[in-house]
Amino acid sequence: MEDWIGIYKGLRLPILGLVLTYIIYYVYKPKNKDRIEKARFSMLDDDLDQGLSKEFEEKAKKDLKK
Repeated sequence: MEDWIGIYKGLRLPILGLVLTYIIYYVYKPKNKDRIEKARFSMLDDDLDQGLSKEFEEKAKKDLKK
């Protein structure tokens, strides 16, 4: 049983590092950037103002061009 505990303690930090590296890679991968940005702006939509996300998306595009 102590061997298993030693293996667990030895591997938990490297596995955590691999998981965090993969998450960072996934978030900052250029292919997924548009999808993540779209989700970010779509969270702004609500029942009262449906055009809010489009307004902020256009503003963000203008800021990037500057």
